[in-house]
Amino acid sequence: MNHEGYRDPTADRAVRKADKMPKHIRKIFDALNTVVSVQGIKVTEITDKHTGRKWKL
Repeated sequence: MNHEGYRDPTADRAVRKADKMPKHIRKIFDALNTVVSVQGIKVTEITDKHTGRKWKL
């Protein structure tokens, strides 16, 4: 919503896109969870060492 209370589809799309986990990060999550699930472990968070951004499932 903008300051007048109307929907702002451009801003809405930008926020959704910024919050969405990139496909390459999702593939890493899936691969790691496939490997560690054999031992009953689940990966729930990954941190990007370069940006410091944390991705959670």
